[in-house]
Amino acid sequence: MARTVDSAHRDELLEAVARDLLRNGLVGASLDRLATAAGTSGRMLVHHFGSRRELIDRALERCREWELARARVELPPRPDFPDVLSRAWTWFGGEEAGQFFRLFGQLAAASRLGADRAPVSRSRLSTEWLAIVSDGFAACGCGPAAAQRLATVYVAQVRGLLLDLDATGDSLRVERAYHHFMAVLARSPDLPETQPRP
Repeated sequence: MARTVDSAHRDELLEAVARDLLRNGLVGASLDRLATAAGTSGRMLVHHFGSRRELIDRALERCREWELARARVELPPRPDFPDVLSRAWTWFGGEEAGQFFRLFGQLAAASRLGADRAPVSRSRLSTEWLAIVSDGFAACGCGPAAAQRLATVYVAQVRGLLLDLDATGDSLRVERAYHHFMAVLARSPDLPETQPRP
């Protein structure tokens, strides 16, 4: 029973630290800050997780699990996947997705400077999103190569728009650009003929 209680407490601490990273990012994520967010001491965090780095790595993994779970809900692989994407900006442009984008953007920037973190590597930040979007395009009838091409274009475009939104805060302009992009994407020859085209 003691181990079960200890494991549950450890998971609560991890959740609190993960939520702090989403709110406040990696910059300045000291052991003191994370301990305050978790309602404990730095010494206890080290006791449970071994080191600050191990704690942050596990918290990043938890954040990534949350993000991908939400992405699968927002982007389900269905025959009408282009329509699913047309409605997806409601989530992408919101605060929840914005927190994930900013946190993992910081992680990617650190990786480019040589500080890659094994649990959530820079390559994973691309391949996992590509897999979700590729599955969606496959569900609407695209072949594997076409689904991969469309997913690559889509993920790159969304990232660029999210960078713009984060930098400027001009949500109306960025949302209009997203819907314009979706109208262009709907005319792609990679989409099966059964998909409606404007």
